[in-house]
Amino acid sequence: MSTSSLSYPAVANGSAVTYETNFNSVLTFPLHAWYEWGYLHNPITASDIDLSRVKHSYALLQEQLGDDGNPIYGLHTSYGENERNRLDPSQWKETQVNLLEYLRVGVGAPLPKSVVRRALKLQALKTAHGLSGIHPSTYQALLKLANSETLPRVPRKGSLGASGDLISMAHAISPLFEQGPRGPRDVIGLVNTNAMMASWAIEHDYQLRKLLRDCFKSVALTSMAIGAGDEHFSEGLSYGEVHGSYARAGQLLTQLRRDYLRSSRVIEGEKSLLQARYSVRCAPQILGHCLDLLDYSEAKIRSEATAVADNPLILESGPWHGGLFYAIGLAASAEFMQEIIHRLAEMLDRQILILMDHRLNGGLPDNLNAESFNHCKGIHQLSSALFQEIKARSTPVRQMSFSCEGNNQDLVPCGMTALNNVSDQLDSLREIIRAATFCSARAALMRSSGDLPEALKLVNWPQYTTSQLESIL
Repeated sequence: MSTSSLSYPAVANGSAVTYETNFNSVLTFPLHAWYEWGYLHNPITASDIDLSRVKHSYALLQEQLGDDGNPIYGLHTSYGENERNRLDPSQWKETQVNLLEYLRVGVGAPLPKSVVRRALKLQALKTAHGLSGIHPSTYQALLKLANSETLPRVPRKGSLGASGDLISMAHAISPLFEQGPRGPRDVIGLVNTNAMMASWAIEHDYQLRKLLRDCFKSVALTSMAIGAGDEHFSEGLSYGEVHGSYARAGQLLTQLRRDYLRSSRVIEGEKSLLQARYSVRCAPQILGHCLDLLDYSEAKIRSEATAVADNPLILESGPWHGGLFYAIGLAASAEFMQEIIHRLAEMLDRQILILMDHRLNGGLPDNLNAESFNHCKGIHQLSSALFQEIKARSTPVRQMSFSCEGNNQDLVPCGMTALNNVSDQLDSLREIIRAATFCSARAALMRSSGDLPEALKLVNWPQYTTSQLESIL
C-alpha cells in the first residue's frame, strides 16, 4: 500500500510524454499516479503544512465574516442570479444546508467509484492550498471519506460545468454533513470546484491511451495483410520539422510490423497497389495528429487538476471574487479526446472496408470468407453503426454553450457534458478496435499455411477481447 502526500502528488514523469521508437515505451500514462488515486490501495494523507494552511484559512474567514462592508458571496449574499438578495451571515448553517439540499438533484447513471474517489482526493489537494476557509475538521473528514471503501452514489448528469461541479460534488460530499456543516463555507467551498471533471478527464485519458495502443497494432496488421509494405511508414515522413509526430507514428508502425514478422505466424501479403488507400497510407499522419492532441489534452488536465478552483478565495487582503472554477481547460481536453476518437474510428472503419474487398486486400476472399469460419461482412456493418454513434456525439462543446441560471452563467464551457459524451464514445471506439483487430488478425493469418485459430470463427466473435485476439498472433 502506498500513501501519497497531498502537497506533493507523485505524478508520473512530472512532464509531458516522452516518445521513443520502442513501442513498449510509447504512449505511457503521464497522469498515472493521479489515475491510481481512484483506488483504495492509494490512500492520501495531509502533511503538517497542509493542515496549518487550512487552519489559517479558516481563521481568516472567521475574521472576515463580520465585515459587512466587504461582503463574502454565499454568506452575506445568496447564490448566482440571486446574489442581489442579502443574507445574515450568522445564519450560515441554514444557508449551507439549503445549498447542499438544492444541489443534490443529479440524474442518470452513476459515475464510476474510481472517478468519485479520485475527485475527493483532488478536492482535498485543492483545499490544502488553504484559500477556501474550510473548517479543519471538515478537511480531515474529507480525507477520511476519500480513503474509505464506501462512497456515495454520484449521478453523472446535472453539471453545467460553469460554476464547477456543483451538482455532482454535492452528491459526493453529502456524507460529510450528516450532522450538519461545521464551518460557514464548508459546502460552497467544496462544490465550487472542477475536481469531478478533472477526475473524469483523467479516467478518459488513461482509457484512451490504452485504446490508441491497440489501434496502432490493428493498423500495423492491416497494412501487412493487404501488402502495403514499409514505404508509407518510412523515412519520407521525417522531411520537414512539421512532420515530427508523423515520423514518430510511422516508426512505431514499422516496429510493430517487424515484430509481428519475427515473432508470430503473420505473413505479409504481396504488394498489389503502388499506393494503399488513404486510411492506410496516411495512418502515420492520423496517428501522429492523435499523439499531439493527447499531449495538449494532458497539459490541460494537469493544469486544472491541482489548481485552486473556488469562489471567493479567502485571502489576507479579504475575499477575492472570481471564476477559478470555470473549467474551460477540461472542456478543451474533452474536445481533443473527441477529435482523437472520431479520427481513429473513421480510419479503422475504412480499413475494415478495405479488408472486405478482394480488389483492395491483396486478393483475399471478399468479406474474409473462410470455410467453416463464415465471413466478416456483419462486423463491418457493426463498425460503421458504431462510428455513426460517435459522429452523432461529436458536437464541439463550444456549440453547446448558452446562457443559463437566470443569465448569471451567461456562457458555459459545458465540460461535464463533453466528458460524458467522451465516455460513451470510448465505449463505441473500444468495440470498433475489437472489430478491426478481429478482421485484421483474420486477414493476416489467412496468408499463413496453418489453420486459422478457433478464436477467429465468427461464432466466437462475442467471446474475445482485443487483448485476447492480439495474443493469438
